Amino acid sequence: MSGYYWLASYPKSGNTWMRLALWALRHGKPVDFAEFAGWATVSGLRAVFDEVLGVESSDLSAAEIETLRPRVFETLSGEAPEPMLRKVHEPWILTPAGEPMFPPAVTLGAVYIVRDPRDVAVALSHHQGTSLDRAIAFMRSPPHERGAVWRQIDYHWVSWRRHVESWLDAPGVRVLPVRYEDMVADMPAVLAEVATFLGWDAEPEAIAAAVEATTFERLRIEEEKQGFGEKPLRMERFFRRGEAGGWRAVLSAEQAARIQHDHGAAMRRLGYLE
Repeated sequence: MSGYYWLASYPKSGNTWMRLALWALRHGKPVDFAEFAGWATVSGLRAVFDEVLGVESSDLSAAEIETLRPRVFETLSGEAPEPMLRKVHEPWILTPAGEPMFPPAVTLGAVYIVRDPRDVAVALSHHQGTSLDRAIAFMRSPPHERGAVWRQIDYHWVSWRRHVESWLDAPGVRVLPVRYEDMVADMPAVLAEVATFLGWDAEPEAIAAAVEATTFERLRIEEEKQGFGEKPLRMERFFRRGEAGGWRAVLSAEQAARIQHDHGAAMRRLGYLE
């Protein structure tokens, strides 16, 4: 059976780490960044959209692109011999035509990777090369409805809270929530749970090998050797610390309170607040 498993998350929440661990598990060997490139890739590649539909996306409006995106997913699903993984940073939304952007008919499930927004703010400030205050403001109220990313078609930016709620409450979608903090605490257990959700057979020894191959220390070493194609040019390195709770040493009490004010309901729902 073909179809999609969406690996969805707000940016800087652990999506790439999970994809690397799944790659190592699927291929049974340490990660090679050159081989990894293009595997479980982002859902909105402009070149794929143009090729599948035979049109130039640059000639279309944002609304026209959004309306057509479900057709791209359906076409690719019909051609694929097995289920596909796709990285998604977009929220779960409806197109201008009123249908889900990610068609339920070809959706097998979604792994939603979520991280404490206080840690997200710190990571996002490094990723965007901006201040903590600007990152916090961006997470609350993005300055533009859509943001353009290199090689990708334009997509919606929404607040962290809206992003989380859109996926956890996506109607008719089987969703497996995965907390970044649980990945840090017990990645073997989390990876085994995700593999089961995806319908993969994975022995404990294979899980352990994949986890060992994708520790942050190993990934940092490989990045130093090979570079990492998904790293923005303005970032010194993509794999920085991979810790949970680092915000406590970085954010002021006022900044942490601001994040809690903006996203408190969703944070409480996910166990980030007492």
